[in-house]
Amino acid sequence: AVEFARQLGDDRLLTESLTSLCFAYYWSGEPGRGLPFGEESVGRARQLGDDVVLGRSLTGYLLSSHRIDPSRCERLYPEAIACTERSGDRLMNYTLHNNAGCHALMAGDVPAARAHLERAAKAGQAIGHSSQHVPVNLGWVMRQESDPDGARSMFEAALRMARRNGDRSGLAYGSLGLACLAADRGDWHRAGELHGTAQAFLDRTGERWEEPEVRYRQESLVKVRAQLGEEHFDRVYAQGSTLNLEEALDVALGRAAPA
Repeated sequence: AVEFARQLGDDRLLTESLTSLCFAYYWSGEPGRGLPFGEESVGRARQLGDDVVLGRSLTGYLLSSHRIDPSRCERLYPEAIACTERSGDRLMNYTLHNNAGCHALMAGDVPAARAHLERAAKAGQAIGHSSQHVPVNLGWVMRQESDPDGARSMFEAALRMARRNGDRSGLAYGSLGLACLAADRGDWHRAGELHGTAQAFLDRTGERWEEPEVRYRQESLVKVRAQLGEEHFDRVYAQGSTLNLEEALDVALGRAAPA
Protein backbone atom coordinates (compact mmCIF):
# COMPACT_ATOMS: atom_id res chain seq x y z
CA ALA A 1 0.00 0.00 0.00
CA VAL A 2 2.85 2.40 0.83
CA GLU A 3 4.53 1.60 -2.48
CA PHE A 4 1.35 2.16 -4.51
CA ALA A 5 0.54 5.39 -2.65
CA ARG A 6 4.03 6.75 -3.40
CA GLN A 7 3.62 5.88 -7.08
CA LEU A 8 0.22 7.56 -7.19
CA GLY A 9 1.40 10.67 -5.35
CA ASP A 10 -1.64 10.37 -3.07
CA ASP A 11 -0.54 12.07 0.18
CA ARG A 12 -3.57 11.07 2.23
CA LEU A 13 -3.41 7.43 1.14
CA LEU A 14 0.34 7.40 1.76
CA THR A 15 -0.09 8.86 5.25
CA GLU A 16 -2.75 6.30 6.18
CA SER A 17 -0.68 3.44 4.71
CA LEU A 18 2.43 4.51 6.63
CA THR A 19 0.39 4.63 9.82
CA SER A 20 -1.00 1.14 9.21
CA LEU A 21 2.50 -0.18 8.55
CA CYS A 22 3.72 1.38 11.80
CA PHE A 23 0.87 -0.33 13.68
CA ALA A 24 1.60 -3.65 11.94
CA TYR A 25 5.26 -3.64 12.97
CA TYR A 26 4.29 -2.71 16.53
CA TRP A 27 1.81 -5.59 16.88
CA SER A 28 4.28 -8.04 15.32
CA GLY A 29 6.78 -7.17 18.05
CA GLU A 30 9.09 -5.04 15.88
CA PRO A 31 8.35 -1.45 16.97
CA GLY A 32 11.82 -0.30 16.01
CA ARG A 33 11.20 -1.22 12.36
CA GLY A 34 7.88 0.61 12.40
CA LEU A 35 9.15 3.78 14.02
CA PRO A 36 10.50 5.46 10.82
CA PHE A 37 7.19 4.83 9.03
CA GLY A 38 5.31 6.30 11.99
CA GLU A 39 7.54 9.34 12.02
CA GLU A 40 6.99 9.93 8.31
CA SER A 41 3.23 9.46 8.68
CA VAL A 42 3.09 12.09 11.44
CA GLY A 43 5.03 14.61 9.35
CA ARG A 44 2.77 14.10 6.35
CA ALA A 45 -0.39 14.17 8.47
CA ARG A 46 0.60 17.54 9.92
CA GLN A 47 0.89 18.90 6.39
CA LEU A 48 -2.57 17.54 5.49
CA GLY A 49 -4.16 19.41 8.38
CA ASP A 50 -6.71 16.61 9.01
CA ASP A 51 -7.19 15.96 12.74
CA VAL A 52 -8.58 12.46 12.21
CA VAL A 53 -5.57 11.36 10.17
CA LEU A 54 -3.08 13.13 12.43
CA GLY A 55 -4.64 11.69 15.59
CA ARG A 56 -4.33 8.16 14.26
CA SER A 57 -0.80 8.76 12.95
CA LEU A 58 0.33 10.09 16.30
CA THR A 59 -1.26 7.12 18.08
CA GLY A 60 0.70 4.62 16.01
CA TYR A 61 3.93 6.56 16.38
CA LEU A 62 3.41 6.90 20.14
CA LEU A 63 2.88 3.15 20.56
CA SER A 64 6.23 2.38 18.96
CA SER A 65 7.98 5.25 20.72
CA HIS A 66 6.63 4.00 24.04
CA ARG A 67 8.63 0.80 23.48
CA ILE A 68 11.78 2.31 21.98
CA ASP A 69 12.25 5.72 23.61
CA PRO A 70 9.49 6.81 26.03
CA SER A 71 11.05 10.26 26.36
CA ARG A 72 9.73 11.09 22.88
CA CYS A 73 6.15 10.67 24.06
CA GLU A 74 5.88 13.51 26.57
CA ARG A 75 5.30 16.32 24.08
CA LEU A 76 3.25 14.26 21.61
CA TYR A 77 0.41 13.04 23.83
CA PRO A 78 -1.10 16.53 24.30
CA GLU A 79 -0.99 17.12 20.54
CA ALA A 80 -2.61 13.77 19.78
CA ILE A 81 -5.32 14.16 22.42
CA ALA A 82 -6.11 17.67 21.17
CA CYS A 83 -6.61 16.23 17.66
CA THR A 84 -9.21 13.77 18.91
CA GLU A 85 -10.99 16.46 20.89
CA ARG A 86 -11.26 18.66 17.82
CA SER A 87 -12.36 15.82 15.56
CA GLY A 88 -14.73 14.21 18.05
CA ASP A 89 -13.01 10.82 17.70
CA ARG A 90 -13.92 9.44 21.13
CA LEU A 91 -12.54 5.96 20.58
CA MET A 92 -9.09 7.31 19.71
CA ASN A 93 -9.44 9.79 22.59
CA TYR A 94 -10.09 6.83 24.90
CA THR A 95 -7.03 5.01 23.56
CA LEU A 96 -4.74 8.00 23.88
CA HIS A 97 -5.79 8.89 27.43
CA ASN A 98 -5.30 5.26 28.45
CA ASN A 99 -1.84 5.13 26.85
CA ALA A 100 -0.89 8.50 28.32
CA GLY A 101 -1.95 7.14 31.71
CA CYS A 102 0.44 4.21 31.27
CA HIS A 103 3.21 6.58 30.26
CA ALA A 104 2.64 8.71 33.36
CA LEU A 105 2.58 5.62 35.55
CA MET A 106 5.93 4.48 34.14
CA ALA A 107 7.33 7.96 34.80
CA GLY A 108 6.14 7.80 38.42
CA ASP A 109 3.55 10.58 38.01
CA VAL A 110 0.63 8.82 39.69
CA PRO A 111 -1.73 11.86 39.82
CA ALA A 112 -1.30 12.45 36.08
CA ALA A 113 -1.86 8.75 35.43
CA ARG A 114 -5.12 8.81 37.39
CA ALA A 115 -6.31 11.95 35.59
CA HIS A 116 -5.69 10.44 32.14
CA LEU A 117 -7.27 7.10 33.05
CA GLU A 118 -10.38 8.71 34.50
CA ARG A 119 -10.79 10.66 31.27
CA ALA A 120 -10.28 7.45 29.30
CA ALA A 121 -13.01 5.76 31.35
CA LYS A 122 -15.36 8.66 30.69
CA ALA A 123 -14.65 8.56 26.94
CA GLY A 124 -15.23 4.81 26.86
CA GLN A 125 -18.53 5.08 28.71
CA ALA A 126 -19.73 7.77 26.28
CA ILE A 127 -19.50 5.35 23.35
CA GLY A 128 -20.28 2.10 25.18
CA HIS A 129 -16.73 0.81 24.77
CA SER A 130 -15.90 -2.02 27.16
CA SER A 131 -12.28 -3.03 27.62
CA GLN A 132 -10.06 -4.29 30.42
CA HIS A 133 -7.26 -1.79 29.75
CA VAL A 134 -8.48 1.12 31.88
CA PRO A 135 -9.55 -0.99 34.92
CA VAL A 136 -6.19 -2.75 34.94
CA ASN A 137 -4.26 0.50 34.72
CA LEU A 138 -6.42 2.12 37.40
CA GLY A 139 -5.68 -0.92 39.53
CA TRP A 140 -1.96 -0.21 39.28
CA VAL A 141 -2.59 3.45 40.13
CA MET A 142 -4.55 2.48 43.25
CA ARG A 143 -1.82 0.04 44.26
CA GLN A 144 0.69 2.88 44.01
CA GLU A 145 -1.71 5.00 46.10
CA SER A 146 -1.70 2.30 48.83
CA ASP A 147 -5.35 1.43 48.21
CA PRO A 148 -5.28 -2.39 47.90
CA ASP A 149 -9.06 -2.76 48.18
CA GLY A 150 -9.64 -0.30 45.36
CA ALA A 151 -6.93 -1.97 43.28
CA ARG A 152 -8.42 -5.40 43.85
CA SER A 153 -11.87 -4.22 42.76
CA MET A 154 -10.34 -2.83 39.54
CA PHE A 155 -8.41 -6.01 38.73
CA GLU A 156 -11.47 -8.16 39.44
CA ALA A 157 -13.61 -5.90 37.23
CA ALA A 158 -11.02 -6.28 34.46
CA LEU A 159 -11.13 -10.06 34.82
CA ARG A 160 -14.91 -10.19 34.56
CA MET A 161 -14.85 -7.84 31.59
CA ALA A 162 -12.17 -9.90 29.84
CA ARG A 163 -14.15 -13.09 30.52
CA ARG A 164 -17.25 -11.60 28.86
CA ASN A 165 -15.19 -10.37 25.89
CA GLY A 166 -13.14 -13.55 25.52
CA ASP A 167 -9.97 -11.48 25.96
CA ARG A 168 -7.18 -13.75 27.23
CA SER A 169 -4.77 -10.83 27.38
CA GLY A 170 -7.17 -9.13 29.79
CA LEU A 171 -7.38 -12.32 31.85
CA ALA A 172 -3.58 -12.34 32.06
CA TYR A 173 -3.25 -8.73 33.18
CA GLY A 174 -6.10 -8.94 35.68
CA SER A 175 -4.61 -12.10 37.18
CA LEU A 176 -1.17 -10.50 37.36
CA GLY A 177 -2.58 -7.55 39.29
CA LEU A 178 -4.20 -9.88 41.81
CA ALA A 179 -0.97 -11.89 42.08
CA CYS A 180 0.99 -8.75 42.97
CA LEU A 181 -1.63 -7.72 45.54
CA ALA A 182 -1.48 -11.18 47.13
CA ALA A 183 2.29 -10.84 47.44
CA ASP A 184 1.91 -7.34 48.90
CA ARG A 185 -0.13 -8.74 51.79
CA GLY A 186 2.14 -11.77 52.29
CA ASP A 187 -0.18 -14.40 50.83
CA TRP A 188 2.73 -16.11 49.13
CA HIS A 189 1.05 -19.36 48.07
CA ARG A 190 -1.83 -17.56 46.38
CA ALA A 191 0.58 -15.09 44.79
CA GLY A 192 2.69 -17.87 43.27
CA GLU A 193 -0.37 -19.68 41.95
CA LEU A 194 -1.82 -16.52 40.40
CA HIS A 195 1.51 -15.67 38.77
CA GLY A 196 1.39 -19.08 37.10
CA THR A 197 -2.19 -18.46 35.99
CA ALA A 198 -1.33 -15.03 34.58
CA GLN A 199 1.61 -16.35 32.58
CA ALA A 200 -0.45 -19.25 31.21
CA PHE A 201 -3.13 -16.86 29.99
CA LEU A 202 -0.54 -14.64 28.31
CA ASP A 203 1.24 -17.60 26.72
CA ARG A 204 -1.99 -18.48 24.90
CA THR A 205 -2.02 -15.06 23.23
CA GLY A 206 1.53 -15.11 21.87
CA GLU A 207 2.06 -11.65 23.39
CA ARG A 208 4.72 -10.38 25.77
CA TRP A 209 4.21 -8.46 28.99
CA GLU A 210 4.07 -4.71 28.50
CA GLU A 211 5.50 -1.99 30.73
CA PRO A 212 4.90 -1.15 33.52
CA GLU A 213 3.74 -4.75 34.14
CA VAL A 214 7.16 -6.17 33.21
CA ARG A 215 8.68 -4.37 36.19
CA TYR A 216 5.80 -5.00 38.61
CA ARG A 217 5.78 -8.70 37.75
CA GLN A 218 9.53 -9.14 38.15
CA GLU A 219 9.62 -7.36 41.50
CA SER A 220 6.76 -9.47 42.79
CA LEU A 221 8.19 -12.76 41.52
CA VAL A 222 11.50 -12.12 43.27
CA LYS A 223 9.69 -11.63 46.60
CA VAL A 224 7.42 -14.66 46.19
CA ARG A 225 10.25 -16.95 45.16
CA ALA A 226 12.38 -15.81 48.10
CA GLN A 227 9.57 -16.45 50.58
CA LEU A 228 8.43 -19.83 49.24
CA GLY A 229 11.77 -21.27 48.20
CA GLU A 230 12.47 -22.66 44.75
CA GLU A 231 10.75 -26.03 45.13
CA HIS A 232 7.55 -24.74 46.72
CA PHE A 233 7.39 -21.81 44.31
CA ASP A 234 7.79 -24.03 41.25
CA ARG A 235 5.03 -26.33 42.51
CA VAL A 236 2.41 -23.64 43.13
CA TYR A 237 3.37 -21.73 39.97
CA ALA A 238 2.91 -24.91 37.92
CA GLN A 239 -0.39 -25.56 39.66
CA GLY A 240 -1.66 -22.13 38.65
CA SER A 241 -0.49 -22.53 35.07
CA THR A 242 -2.40 -25.80 34.53
CA LEU A 243 -5.84 -24.59 35.66
CA ASN A 244 -8.57 -24.38 33.07
CA LEU A 245 -10.36 -21.08 32.49
CA GLU A 246 -13.12 -21.49 35.08
CA GLU A 247 -10.76 -22.93 37.70
CA ALA A 248 -8.35 -20.04 37.15
CA LEU A 249 -11.16 -17.52 37.54
CA ASP A 250 -12.29 -19.27 40.73
CA VAL A 251 -8.78 -18.84 42.16
CA ALA A 252 -8.33 -15.27 40.93
CA LEU A 253 -11.72 -14.07 42.16
CA GLY A 254 -11.47 -15.88 45.49
CA ARG A 255 -14.31 -18.26 44.78
CA ALA A 256 -14.30 -21.82 46.09
CA ALA A 257 -11.46 -23.67 44.40
CA PRO A 258 -12.26 -26.92 42.60
CA ALA A 259 -11.72 -30.13 44.54
